[in-house]
Amino acid sequence: KVNLTTATMASETPEPETNYKESPFEDEVDNTIPAKVHIVAPSTLPEGYVFDAEVGPPGDLKTITVEVPQGGVVEGQIFLAPLPADFGDNLPRVNIPTGQWKDGLFDIFNAGFFHPSVVCGFCFTQVGMGQLMQRLRLNWLGEGGEDESAKISFKIVLTLVICYTIFSVALELAQQANYYYNVPAYVPSLKFCGGMVFTIYSIIALMRVRENVRAKYSIPEGTRCAGCEDVVYSAFCSCCVVAQISRHTGEYETYKASLCSETGMAPGVPQIV
Repeated sequence: KVNLTTATMASETPEPETNYKESPFEDEVDNTIPAKVHIVAPSTLPEGYVFDAEVGPPGDLKTITVEVPQGGVVEGQIFLAPLPADFGDNLPRVNIPTGQWKDGLFDIFNAGFFHPSVVCGFCFTQVGMGQLMQRLRLNWLGEGGEDESAKISFKIVLTLVICYTIFSVALELAQQANYYYNVPAYVPSLKFCGGMVFTIYSIIALMRVRENVRAKYSIPEGTRCAGCEDVVYSAFCSCCVVAQISRHTGEYETYKASLCSETGMAPGVPQIV
């Protein structure tokens, strides 16, 4: 099934390969809530219309029956549909909890002090975000869909990070090569504008990733920042957000993580639908 309780997982999955520590409220998660998958509307369809759609990673597509949600859809619109309870039975898969986060925002070291989710989250936040986009099959803007950019989202984000780093270092060197009063006026302006653009992109993209994860796995907002939780957490605690989503979608109790892969997971780990 899509989601299993901790007890069931212990009996049906291999011995854990990591020392991941479950959150105290892990047993409270309602695992009867189905996970959801992004569907691209093949045409304009009315509410309640039922059709077959193919879902899954490339090369391993499976057909499910989808009902058009309230309000109907237009051609090309992306919407979320629940996966059948028996989807992927008897096949290896990453079991991701629904209804509640696997652990808290600040349970950073649950997977270990030097776990890739910690290193990427705190040292290479945008790179870690790119890994999550690739893992969850989102594009470089954090949006769901089956367009080509969703297949290379990590490469796009990594390219943006490298370009911004070169841009920032070049301007910093230009400033140091001149006395303060000889620095061209456009240098600090370019540095400020470039930093603002990259920061705004990072916040918006991570906010959309978090929104998609909450929608896909039916995770409600908390009470502290109701209505704006995703943007607040993404702006002021982006490293913790990246690490939390990584732990939630990685099942590190069973599968190993990798610091230098496009998804942040070791080779051979099943892809997320």
